[in-house]
Amino acid sequence: MKTGYIKKLIKLAIIVIIPLIAGVITGVYAYNRYQYKFFDHYMSEASTENTEERLVTYLDFINENIEYTKEESGFKFFYNQDFSNENGNLFTLSIIRSYEMKEDVPYTNKLGTVIGERDEYYVTYYLALYNVNYENVAKTLDPTGEHPLLYTELPTFTFTITDKEDDELTRTEEFTTVAQITGETNFTVIYDYGYQPEKDSKNNKLNAGNPTSMKYYVLTGAQLDGYSENVEFSVSAKSAWKVDDNQVTEELSSVDFNNLYNNKYLLDIEENAELEAEFKKFNKGYNRDIFAAGYAKYVFGHYIWWEALIAIALLEFVCASFVLVWNAEEEKERKRSENKKQK
Repeated sequence: MKTGYIKKLIKLAIIVIIPLIAGVITGVYAYNRYQYKFFDHYMSEASTENTEERLVTYLDFINENIEYTKEESGFKFFYNQDFSNENGNLFTLSIIRSYEMKEDVPYTNKLGTVIGERDEYYVTYYLALYNVNYENVAKTLDPTGEHPLLYTELPTFTFTITDKEDDELTRTEEFTTVAQITGETNFTVIYDYGYQPEKDSKNNKLNAGNPTSMKYYVLTGAQLDGYSENVEFSVSAKSAWKVDDNQVTEELSSVDFNNLYNNKYLLDIEENAELEAEFKKFNKGYNRDIFAAGYAKYVFGHYIWWEALIAIALLEFVCASFVLVWNAEEEKERKRSENKKQK
């Protein structure tokens, strides 16, 4: 009786426990297996109709702290404004701030001796140019109309940063795009969903020249080292065509912004009420932490549940078959024993 009871427990363990263990092992393996796919999935759930919504989703992912507020009329950033001239609307310019805090960083005197620790924070400015009206920009670059808008000759955009207290401190950079090589794809992350017009002067679709990518630049605090608190920021358009072997450049906007909180250090943030209040305007981001951004929900919902289920089902079939064979052999052995007793 005791031997039979032990056999039943063993069979139960084979049929139930082993498949469950296989399911758990499969789940553990799958949990880390698909991390490289998560960013693609994360951005696939972002807006595909609103440039600002998509931009904020992206910046939330890559930053520790990001500054924005969402209002009924749209997003409010550190700076955002629509620009126009006599030709009509030109574009929307937004500047979004983020900051990263590093605590208890050792600092030294002029001799290089460590004399204490302090908190350091690093401010980054994200520059975004969207809702571009390429036709009006083209008219601004060429009032004569000799160079009408063509999808093969779209203007590019640059910006210039100038220190208002020292005009020798200046730098000019060209806007790029938010492109990402990640997971299984190489794709443009953020498009300009508000660009105009849809077709050029020859009725060609404008997006054949890829104007739908939002114009973007990351201006780090290191690039502003030495600049004062008063900075002028201007945007210019540059023609694809040339006059006397030179491209035509036209300044389209100029704004001032306060560089007060760029790359400072402090001994105690709680003693600086103004700075603490400023940083409370920022939202907590994921800082590229896929687990904080929802990786567990993604991997369980897309992979683990069915991979573990398949593993359990397969092992259940194998284990059940083994137990059936075991039972059949025991039954044969029982009948042999009975036949011997009858003889």
